[in-house]
Amino acid sequence: MPILARDVMQPRVVTVESSLPAAELEQLLDRESISGAPVVDAGRLVGVVSRADLASAGAAAGDEADSLLAYYEDVAGAVTSRRDRAQLVGERAGSLRVRDLMQTQLVTVAPDASVRKVASALAERRIHRVLVVEGERLMGIISSLDLVRLLADGRAVEA
Repeated sequence: MPILARDVMQPRVVTVESSLPAAELEQLLDRESISGAPVVDAGRLVGVVSRADLASAGAAAGDEADSLLAYYEDVAGAVTSRRDRAQLVGERAGSLRVRDLMQTQLVTVAPDASVRKVASALAERRIHRVLVVEGERLMGIISSLDLVRLLADGRAVEA
C-alpha cells in the first residue's frame, strides 16, 4: 500500500502572519526549532517564509547599507565607520516584515498525494517543505526531514 502525504505530514503547523516583524519571525523559528513556516492572513494561505529568506533579506539590507554609506562618503564627504554600517543594516533589517521576505509561489500537495510525488516536488523545486492542503485549507506540512525520517524508520516508500 502506498504511503501518502497524510501519513507523514505534520498536522500541527506553526503559521505566521505577513505583518509579523522579521525579528519576531527569527525568534519564533528558534523557539519552535523549525526552519520555516506558512504565512496565513485572515485564514488564507498567502505564502511561506524560511530562514533562507531571512538570510537573503539580511544580505540585501547589508548591500543597501553599503550603497547608502558609499554615497555619503563620495558625495557628502562623510567618513563612515563599521558602527555606522551596523546601525544602518540594523535599521533596514529591523523594518522588514514577513510580507517583505515570503515566497508567494506555493508548492502544495493533496493529503492523498503519494510520498514519491512529495519527494519529487521537493527535489525538482529545490525546496525543503511542501504544504498539504485540501481545497484552501492548510492540513499539514511535510519537510525534507520528514522524508529522511521515513527512510530511517525503514518504511518502504511506494508510488
